[in-house]
Amino acid sequence: MADAATATKPETPAAPAEKPRFTARLRYARISARKMRYVVDLIRGKDYNSAIAILRSCSKRGAPFCKKLLESAFGNATDIINSKELEVDVNKLHLVEALVDPGPIIKRWRASSQRRPTMIKKRICHVTFTLEERDVKESRTDKAKRQKQDRQRQAAAQKSAAKKEQAPAAPAADAKPKEEKK
Repeated sequence: MADAATATKPETPAAPAEKPRFTARLRYARISARKMRYVVDLIRGKDYNSAIAILRSCSKRGAPFCKKLLESAFGNATDIINSKELEVDVNKLHLVEALVDPGPIIKRWRASSQRRPTMIKKRICHVTFTLEERDVKESRTDKAKRQKQDRQRQAAAQKSAAKKEQAPAAPAADAKPKEEKK
C-alpha cells in the first residue's frame, strides 16, 4: 500500500535557484526620511547605470547619500560575485528593493516667544538598497525609437535594392549613338 501511494504522487519540478541579492545599508543618515524618499523613488526599479546617471544629475540633498550607498551595494555585489565565483552579469544588476525607514529623532530646545521653549526635531533615516540580476527591459520610448530605426533601415535597403535593379538598365537606354556633325 505504501508503495502504491508514493508511486502515484506526481513529481514536482525543482524550483529554479533563487538569484542572489546584494544589499547595502546606510544607517543614521542625518536627513529626514520624507526628503530621502523623494530621491529613492526616482531610482527604484532602475538598473545600476541609469540609477547612477539619475543621481549624478539630481539636485536634491539626499542624492549624494543615495549615490554613495548604491556604489557600495554594487561594490558588495562585485566582491561577493568574485569571491563565491557566481555566474552573475554585473551589467544586468537592478535596484530591486529600496527602503527608507525613519530613525531616532534628536530633540533640541530653542527659545520661542514669551520665554517658552520650542522643541526642534532633527530627524534621521535608515536606507537599504538591494541589487539583483534582471534582464534589461526596454522602455516604451526606447522600443519606439528602435522600431523607427528598423523601419528606416528597411526602407533604405529597399531603395538601394531598387536603385541597383534600375542601374544596369538605365545606362543602356541612355546610350544613344552619337551623331556626327556635318
